Amino acid sequence: MIIDAHAHMNHISYTEWLDENGGAEGKRRAARMRETAQRRPHATDVGQRLAQLDRNNIDFQVVTPGGGGGLPTDDTATALTIARVINDGMARLREESKGRLIAGGTVPLTGFKQGSSKEMTRAVKDLGLKAITIPSHIQGKPLDSPEFEAFWAQAAELDVPIFIHPSSPAQHRDRTYEGDWDLSHVFGLELETVLVLSRLVFSGIMKRYPTLKVVGHHLGGGIPFWMGRITETYDVTNPLHDKTAKAIFQVVSKPLFDYFSLFYYDTAVGGNAAAIRCAYEVFGASQIIFATDAPDGPGTGEVRLATYTKVIKSLGLPEDDNKKIFADNAKRLLNIR
Repeated sequence: MIIDAHAHMNHISYTEWLDENGGAEGKRRAARMRETAQRRPHATDVGQRLAQLDRNNIDFQVVTPGGGGGLPTDDTATALTIARVINDGMARLREESKGRLIAGGTVPLTGFKQGSSKEMTRAVKDLGLKAITIPSHIQGKPLDSPEFEAFWAQAAELDVPIFIHPSSPAQHRDRTYEGDWDLSHVFGLELETVLVLSRLVFSGIMKRYPTLKVVGHHLGGGIPFWMGRITETYDVTNPLHDKTAKAIFQVVSKPLFDYFSLFYYDTAVGGNAAAIRCAYEVFGASQIIFATDAPDGPGTGEVRLATYTKVIKSLGLPEDDNKKIFADNAKRLLNIR
C-alpha cells in the first residue's frame, strides 16, 4: 500500500463561496483558483485526481486545504465562517472519492476559544476529517504564543495530527531580500518550518503535550540536516550559548533530540534521495511519511507522483522500513485502521 500523506486540494464549493460572499478580494482569489483549475484540473476535480493516483499506483492521498490553512481575512468571525465552508468542502472530497482522498481541515487560531474550538471538534468528530492544517505563524505571532495554548491542548486531546504549512512573513517585510528569484519559496518557507518546530520544542509545547502529533513539511524544513548543530549549540557547556541553553533546559526535561524525534517529517523535498536518507539516518523510519505535495510540481503536476515513489525505493531500505514510510506511519498518524 502507498499513501501520499501530504497533498493539497479544495472542493470547488469553496471557490464558489469566495466568489459569491468574499467581496472584491474573494472574487480575485476565486479567479486565481479557477485559473489554476484550468491549467491543472486535478486541483479541484476529484475524478482527475483519482485517475492520477491510479496511473501512479498510489492507493490513498491525504489532502489538506490549499493555502496551508491560511485564511484570507483578519476578521475572526469571518475566518471562522470560511473555515467552516472549507471543512464542509473537504468532507465532500472524502465522500466523492469514496474515501481515497483522506481529508484534513483547518481552523483559525485567533479567538480559538470563541468558536474555533467547537469547529475543530466538529471537523474531527462530525465531519470525520483526519487532520488540521495551520500556517507557521498567525499574522506574525508564533504558534507557541500563550493565546494558542488551548489549541494545542485540544489537538492532543482529540489525537488529531497538526500539519504545519510554512507561510512567508507578510509581504516579505521581515526579510525583504527574499522577494527576488522566488527565494521565499525555495528557502524562506523552509526556514519558517525550522523556526516553528524549534519553538514548539524550546517553549515546552512538546513537553506539555507528549502525545501531540505534528507534521513538519519538506522534512521539517531540513531539521535532520541541522540536528547536530541544534544539539551542539544548546549544550549547557557551550560558553557562547550557555545562558540560552540553561533557560531552555529549565523548560524541557529531556535531550532536545528526544523532542525533535516526536515530529513527523514528510518526504516532499524535490525528489532528493540524499535528503531523505539524511532524515532516515537521523530519525529512523518511524517518523518519516511519504508525500508529494501535489498538485504542484513540474509539467502537469504529475511528475512528483510518478517519480517520488521511485526515489524512496532507490534508497534500498529494508522492506519493513519501506512499509513504514509508504503507509504504516501515515496510518498511525491519522488513526487509520
